[in-house]
Parts: sequence; C-alpha cells; structure tokens
Amino acid sequence: MRFFNIDYVRDIYNEMIKPDVNNTARGNPRESLSMILEAMKLKSRVLSDLEIKTEEDARKLFESVFYAKKHFNEVMQFTGLSQLSQAYETLKDTSIPYLKRVEKFVSLVKGGDRADIEDMAKEVIHFIEPETYPLWTRWIWNGARKTGAMYYILKENVDLHSFDEFVQAINELRSILNVFGLSSDNNYYVTSVFSVYTYVRYLDYTTHLAVDKKAAGLLPSHLATTALVLGLKPFLKVIRLANSGA
Repeated sequence: MRFFNIDYVRDIYNEMIKPDVNNTARGNPRESLSMILEAMKLKSRVLSDLEIKTEEDARKLFESVFYAKKHFNEVMQFTGLSQLSQAYETLKDTSIPYLKRVEKFVSLVKGGDRADIEDMAKEVIHFIEPETYPLWTRWIWNGARKTGAMYYILKENVDLHSFDEFVQAINELRSILNVFGLSSDNNYYVTSVFSVYTYVRYLDYTTHLAVDKKAAGLLPSHLATTALVLGLKPFLKVIRLANSGA
C-alpha cells in the first residue's frame, strides 16, 4: 500500500460494521449502510435532474447539502436566482475541468461562508458524477491545515500534495474496502461514507461524547451522523416512506 496503513483502515471498517449503540441505533449496521448507499444514489439522481428555475428549486439544492442550508437566505439575497442557476449549470457541465467548475461556482455564488460554498461545489460534483469524482471536502482532506479523515488512516510520514494525489489515495482506499467486502460498484460512494464516518468517529471521541447519552438516545449514532453530514436526511425519509408501503 502506497498511502494507507491497512490496519488503521481495517479497525475503522470493523467499527463501522459492528452492532453497537455508538454505531447505529437500528442494531444492524449493514442494513444502515445499505440504506445510506441507496440514499446517495437517490441524491445523485435528484441533483443530476435538478434545474434551478424557482426559489423552491434553489431551496431543494441547499437542503441537500447539510452545512450549506444555513446560508440559503444570504445566498439568495446576494446572488439571485438567475446567477445561482448559472452557477449550478456550471457544476453540471462535464466539459469544464473539475477545479475550474469549483472555482467558477464560488465566484458566482455570493454570500455565505466561502469555505462552505467551495465544499458545496465539490459535494455537488461528486453526487452528479459519483463514478468520476470522489467526495472532497475539508473534513475529508484539508491539505493546507493537515486535517481531515485522510490523516487518521494515512501511513506515518505520508502526505497528499495535490488533488490528483488525493484521487490516487482514494482509489487505493476503494480497493482496500472492496477487499474487506464493501463493494464500490465502480463509484465513490463507499469511500465517501467511510471517510465521513472516520471523521465523525474521530470527532466523537476527541470531544468526549458520553456513551451513556447515546444509549439514552440523546445523541445520534455514528452512522446516523454520517448520513446527516452527507446531506441524506431528506432522501432517507423518501426511502423509508417508500419501504413502508405508504
């Protein structure tokens, strides 16, 4: 392995699939993972088909990106519907290189936290083209600050220095997870879930969240928080409703 300590990856993977109150309230982490992956596919379809013609369309976009929701009103005030629509179409334009799309979106979208808007652009591209681009947000890899999930599983004295190198590392991670039994289906969903889960789990323990509070249902489980950070809450609701037969 060039980038990752396989023991670190294995330990986190084993935690992710372990029936544990900290991990999933459903008692079946594999079922929870399956629902998360199904919700990711639904989110991809929705964002791929979305055209921003009304304020409700714009709201749908922001509600699908967990950390961007709070910026909706400010972005609408300073950007406007027409320019937001233009920015979103830029993200969907596969003829434009990845980083250029991100840069153009950030330049067009006014208001909101700049780092959140940049991460939003990267997240949308990931969900529109999950077979081509992995999820890259600052809690997965922030090279400038040396923070994010990657730094919890990289080998000692190994670093990432560019987007291309990050993609190489994610491809290696995808291969490792596939060996462990978490199949990728030729997309980057599984690496996104694993990376966000890694970060959520790390934050949990470093902020000393109490296990007894989780047991009492006062705090969300690691997989539930992973789904929340991935912006999957509205899509999980649709899936649960469909499965209920309602």
